[in-house]
Amino acid sequence: MNAKLRVGRRAWLVAAAMALAANAAGATDYPNRTVKVVVPFAAAGVTDIVARVVFDKVGRALNQNFVVDNRPGAGGTIAIEQTVNAPADGYTVVMADPSGSLPANVTLYPKLTYDPVRDLAPIAIFGTTGANLVVPAPSPARAAQELVALAKEKPGELTFASTGIGTPGHLNGELFSRLAGITTVHVPYRVVGQGVTDMVAARISFWIAPIPTMLQNVRQGQLRALAVAGAARSDDLPGVPTIKETGIGDFDASTTYAVFAPAGTPREIVSKLHAEIGRALDDPEVQDKLRKAGVSPKLGAPEDITRMLQRQIPQWADVIKSAGIKIN
Repeated sequence: MNAKLRVGRRAWLVAAAMALAANAAGATDYPNRTVKVVVPFAAAGVTDIVARVVFDKVGRALNQNFVVDNRPGAGGTIAIEQTVNAPADGYTVVMADPSGSLPANVTLYPKLTYDPVRDLAPIAIFGTTGANLVVPAPSPARAAQELVALAKEKPGELTFASTGIGTPGHLNGELFSRLAGITTVHVPYRVVGQGVTDMVAARISFWIAPIPTMLQNVRQGQLRALAVAGAARSDDLPGVPTIKETGIGDFDASTTYAVFAPAGTPREIVSKLHAEIGRALDDPEVQDKLRKAGVSPKLGAPEDITRMLQRQIPQWADVIKSAGIKIN
């Protein structure tokens, strides 16, 4: 090896070593400034509440500020893009649902500039919010199987609501209809309250929605919960079976709350955040606040998130394409 090559190789090795040392040092004293937590929804929503409750506890433990930055719009893609393009140093993280909108958006938005598996580093799952299948109180269906039988008697006549085309409620309604072998009509609403009003007035046949959204109406007898669309029964709906228990099929429409960093974020930082989130979720006060928001707190590992994305991306692609769902 000639002298110039030796000098060049030595310089490259020194630069690489310095970069590694800088990363290690950054991870050791992390965080030494404010961390931005990007939330893809407006303030006061459940995801916003989850982020604020958990990261307030994490921030106090690490003696640093974790500031929520609400970036709603475009099904969450604006918030994800902002995070993907941020430095991979742990000072920008984003909340997202690896079971719903995050994997679904891969197909819903063909011009997406990121790949959630490739461009995001999963950190932790915080917990889930269960969903339920509800019908208006006057509905003749008093069980999920009866709703399916009614839909088969009147193909194309039963309607289901959501908060918009391509939203989790829309996708879950299509997936349920497909699983049950029924033909239904989607009715999107821009305002949740209007949709609930139409449901109570029996202008809509059913809705698959997060349990907290409809719980008050169920308790007041305006709506009837036929089944829990999740892996387990809900304490809020005693006696209501899961859709799987009804024999219709394995169907989980729960919302999953997870946090991600840009891909390439040092493992030490990801591990540190995961550990602190776990400690926060063990705190009784944090658990109480999350449960009051309708969230069942449970820590999930980065690999759990990756597996969820790898499973859900093709599932939602199949549903979206077969139902002909397009975002205008």
